[in-house]
Amino acid sequence: MASGSALQINPPTGVCAGCSTVQRATSNFCGECGARLRAAPALKPARCASRRATVLFCDVVGYTAMSEQLDAEDVFGLMQRTFTVILDAVHRQGGTVNQFLGDGAMALFDRADDAIAAGREILEALEAVADEARRLHGVDFGMRIGVHAGTVSVGAIGADLRVDYTPLGTTARVAASLLRVARRGEMVVTEATRRLADAAVVFEPAGELAADENAEAIALYSVVSDEAVAALGWRYERADVVDVPDALYA
Repeated sequence: MASGSALQINPPTGVCAGCSTVQRATSNFCGECGARLRAAPALKPARCASRRATVLFCDVVGYTAMSEQLDAEDVFGLMQRTFTVILDAVHRQGGTVNQFLGDGAMALFDRADDAIAAGREILEALEAVADEARRLHGVDFGMRIGVHAGTVSVGAIGADLRVDYTPLGTTARVAASLLRVARRGEMVVTEATRRLADAAVVFEPAGELAADENAEAIALYSVVSDEAVAALGWRYERADVVDVPDALYA
């Protein structure tokens, strides 16, 4: 369960006078009964607040190819189960799912350990979804995860009919970029995340991420689930430096 100190970035809500269903404060009509909601004071975007946090990004590997191969209803069913797994794991570890991104999600945590634990839960729980996708639809279904700890600025983005609460800045951008490095079924974290993690977590080197101009490259690590394999001295062989895409969370 989320602790009292967990990041709270859920949008404000209101209650429909007709059916008492909780609604977004920015909605004009009730999503349950269709009644027009009473006019509310203009929503003022929350002041942007900066703090230390750990950002987790995850998405489905090969989602576009899978969508082209399967019926839309089948894809929806797989993603519905996937999002349920993500929500359950993140909330169980005290995090907050900030955004769903079509084929993945972004979540925030107070502690790096909690983000890593959630990521491991997600990958483990999705094995059943992958087995079903392979058995029923003949497709390889898998998730990849990137985790980075640093300073994030969380605030309201938008106005009037649409307001999202999202973290901005380098930390979120780097975390999103790790999805270009992680492989199917893998969680990749940065050096900053590894230093904050519990000593019991096993890591393997996973290359480097090219940082911004005049900054040193960021060392990356893969979270190893099989400690017996790690004890044999197995290492990823990654020679390429991955550039951080400028368009992501500038």
